[in-house]
Amino acid sequence: MRQLLKGVIALGIICLGIWYFAIKDDHYQISFTTKQPAGVVYQHILNWESYVDTKTLKISNSLEKPYSKIEQNIKVSDSSFLYKWDIVKNSDGKTKVTASIKDLQNGFIQKLQTPFIKNDFVQRNIRQVKTVGDGLATKGKTFKVHGIKDSVFDGGFCIYLPIESPIKRKAATMLYNITDLMGYINDNELDLKGDPYLEVTQWNEEAGTFNYNFCFPIEKSDSLPKTTKVLFKETPPVKGLKAEFNGNYKDSYNAWYYLLEYANTNNIKVKKLPTEIFLNDPHSGGDALNWKALIFLPLND
Repeated sequence: MRQLLKGVIALGIICLGIWYFAIKDDHYQISFTTKQPAGVVYQHILNWESYVDTKTLKISNSLEKPYSKIEQNIKVSDSSFLYKWDIVKNSDGKTKVTASIKDLQNGFIQKLQTPFIKNDFVQRNIRQVKTVGDGLATKGKTFKVHGIKDSVFDGGFCIYLPIESPIKRKAATMLYNITDLMGYINDNELDLKGDPYLEVTQWNEEAGTFNYNFCFPIEKSDSLPKTTKVLFKETPPVKGLKAEFNGNYKDSYNAWYYLLEYANTNNIKVKKLPTEIFLNDPHSGGDALNWKALIFLPLND
């Protein structure tokens, strides 16, 4: 019996060794949790290079699966690593983020050392993942999403421009196109009949791009001067979920993920075509946390 037990233990050790050295792909794992929705975390990790020193650290994405997995190749000085990020929503409402890290140059050494010592590889990557987590926490202080409830966007008549843009360039493309819209309004002495709004017409989640109409409500009339610079349309009323957003409008897309998560948690079927209504003029300046936008996610009828 004792010999049998020893044999089972020896076999277990051999199997564990084979799994660890031949099958297990990563060399170290680091995890943290956040209250932010998975979509916010996903976008934050994709744009990691925007808040690190790119002179010493180069990042390239090799695999993206919204909003759960990202693979990135990281180069730091003369070292190369593979980061596999897993983003999972826990039952407690928090999002767990796990980075599985592989040394692409010194794999066997890391297999031997990382279970026992915090070598330079371990310490360096702990710092890198901490940078991501701290950056996410800092980002969470720059905007607020709250007051999610059922509501209706009334729509109405507007002048507009159809625009295609990366999500992270939303504010820049709006700023670039506002001249033609406001130019037509001012040149023809028209009055605005509501706040400017953005309605998404197509959202490519994998590519991180979207198409939208940038709209300014005006009084409908058959005598509006003709123009080739702007278009006219009637926006129908929309029933959906509404959230209030406070913060810089370049970040208002983060509210989309709060609404999607709320809809998923409460089994509400929605269309992934948000509408954003901007209640403040960014040119007035001031604390962006005092800016307000209403974000609608239409119900899927």
